[in-house]
Amino acid sequence: MSRHAAVNTAQARPVADGDAIIVSRGLTFDGEHGPLFRDVDLDIDRGLHAVHMPGGHSQKALLLTLAGRLKPSAGTVAVFGETAPRAIRRHCAIAAFGDIDDLDEAVTVKTVVTEQRRWLAPLFGRSREPSHRDVLAEVFGDIPRPAPTDYIGDMGDLETFLLQIALALCSDRPVLVVGDLEQVRDSGRRAQAVQRLGVIAADRLVVVGVTNSLGDQAPEHEVHIPNIAGKD
Repeated sequence: MSRHAAVNTAQARPVADGDAIIVSRGLTFDGEHGPLFRDVDLDIDRGLHAVHMPGGHSQKALLLTLAGRLKPSAGTVAVFGETAPRAIRRHCAIAAFGDIDDLDEAVTVKTVVTEQRRWLAPLFGRSREPSHRDVLAEVFGDIPRPAPTDYIGDMGDLETFLLQIALALCSDRPVLVVGDLEQVRDSGRRAQAVQRLGVIAADRLVVVGVTNSLGDQAPEHEVHIPNIAGKD
């Protein structure tokens, strides 16, 4: 169930910047044929947050801008007070974005987890080792998780979605930004994904893109409806 009614960013009650982890003001991103979104004001604190807008380029661009992967055309975004994209990226992990963290169907689960940890190791430096906690158990919970020998191409969309999140959480960053929830096509399995996001959000800020309501049975969350410039 939502903590609050959906928040239209043009009408939202202002929240003190110090009370929010992600703060955007007048955020705008210009695409090849015009703005993908414009004048987006957001105040996002801890917990589970759904950014409600049509799926496609606008949604993807906004989420990636919040996570420091795209530089806005106008306006500002700050995460923990940091405004430079490189600094924002140090706080934000991303998961389940097409063409960014797609997984090779011809490799196994063990391979992708091992490679992710190896890739992250230099980022932790000599004084700190990357966590080897069981991220699959954390993310999948009571949903049957894939075996280490399972091939990515044999997995369903829910399992792939959750595996991408588990790989992102290997970095142990405090903010997780997740792509369009609709990539889990079956509504029942999508509801399972939402429940798992709610569990993950107990320990960090989770922002996910949605095109439909999460429903009355969804875990506690807040909905944000940003301004967009037309449809994809």
